[in-house]
Amino acid sequence: MLRNNWYYENQTQDVLGAAESGVIAAATGEARVASASRKDYAEAAVLTEDGHAGRIYELGGDTAWTYDELAATAGAILGREVRFVAQTPAERTATLEGFGLPAEVAAFVASIDEGIAGGVLAESDGTLARLIGRPTTPLTETLRAEVAAARA
Repeated sequence: MLRNNWYYENQTQDVLGAAESGVIAAATGEARVASASRKDYAEAAVLTEDGHAGRIYELGGDTAWTYDELAATAGAILGREVRFVAQTPAERTATLEGFGLPAEVAAFVASIDEGIAGGVLAESDGTLARLIGRPTTPLTETLRAEVAAARA
């Protein structure tokens, strides 16, 4: 069983939104996220090799990042200042509702942020890198490609 951590690509819309607003907002606090790219997770081919039956793999990226670091990464990609605005879950829900999300969806997204703030995505033990035989792709590389593709 492969248990993937967060995907870098989940942050693409945050970066694209920051191109106009200069802000990435979330209710994640100072928590770290040990995400990786979809490509990296896809290369963890334990299902096609012998010796993995019955095993559980917790997969994550090599370098866990904070939302402050995500904002700095977005700024470097976009060529403009981007800052992280820490919100409470209630503020996050209200912001998302303001963007047109239904209340239930906004509350769900805010609850994901609360989990992140609680550390549920912070850990990685290097298993993914060992399975794919190389370091995981850097956050900047993946998000730069995602933004370029979205703008093409």
